[in-house]
Amino acid sequence: MTKKYSLYIGILFIVSLVQALGLSHLTLFNVSPDIVTIFIAFIAVTVGQKSGTSFGFVAGLITGILSGNMGLNMLARTIEGFIAGFFNTPENSHATSRQKSNRLYWALVTSGFCANTVLSVGYNPLALSPVYRIFVLGFLESLFTLILAVIITRLFLRQSLAD
Repeated sequence: MTKKYSLYIGILFIVSLVQALGLSHLTLFNVSPDIVTIFIAFIAVTVGQKSGTSFGFVAGLITGILSGNMGLNMLARTIEGFIAGFFNTPENSHATSRQKSNRLYWALVTSGFCANTVLSVGYNPLALSPVYRIFVLGFLESLFTLILAVIITRLFLRQSLAD
């Protein structure tokens, strides 16, 4: 089990770097897809809510250091892992891979939207209205992240969700 978590932490560092150095520059309406949200939701859905919350905290620490907004990112990512954990599929469940994928997608959209709400309330570089930041930008980022998640699950995570 420790090997598995060590691997997850290594992947988290790589994913955080890819997000900070690559995906954060692919913006549309000042919104970019968030691969860290996908990873946190995957951990929370497959391993559990406690692990999702812990990995969310660590992801917030890493992304906060990389972005210069450590406290707010730690709070948002911790909430993200906690909320995604509500969609946990136990290891001994008889859920099909499609059902597991759907749970992952719902976890992504729900937890991502909540984390975006926290970030929108605390961080407003463009001085936009709260309604616009929360609903429009939060919805767009959740949509972009969901599209990226569908692509990633189809290409890479199909076997992990089938187990």
